Amino acid sequence: MFGFGKSKTKKAIEALKNQGIGGQSVLYSLFIKALEVSPDCLRKIELTYFSLSALTYVFLRFYQGSEKEKILDEAAISIIKASMPSCGENISMKQAVAEYKQRYREYEALLRPLFTKAEPDPNITLLMHFYERVTQDSSTGTMIQIAAASPLINQYVIDNIDFVKNEMQT
Repeated sequence: MFGFGKSKTKKAIEALKNQGIGGQSVLYSLFIKALEVSPDCLRKIELTYFSLSALTYVFLRFYQGSEKEKILDEAAISIIKASMPSCGENISMKQAVAEYKQRYREYEALLRPLFTKAEPDPNITLLMHFYERVTQDSSTGTMIQIAAASPLINQYVIDNIDFVKNEMQT
């Protein structure tokens, strides 16, 4: 119950799983409230892919502990498995993992500019792409909402950085 006797690796995996799953709720609220997307128009597994991609990118960049790959692999599988029953789709684990790997490549390329400030506002580009994946529709008609909500994506990434730097460095 309290994690006594658990290895550092197991504790790290559990913490990442909780952060990744909790992050999906934040992203769901972002889409429903800030972007005004109907719940029926959301591909919920895409929230999992984004949450996990952002967390993975930040973890790889900032985690100082050992067994980085083992922790990430186990946490990723755990997050995907936990998310599949409520995603509203009949999707196999194999398909979900393949889709996640593809999304990570996409999001990693869009997350990188947040740390280099190579673009005027990389948060907007990131949120546009994320919006199109989640809704499976063009973001053209929602650019005002996306521009207004882009600081929320930035804060989401910052929250993950704070989590990895402050909660994972034990």
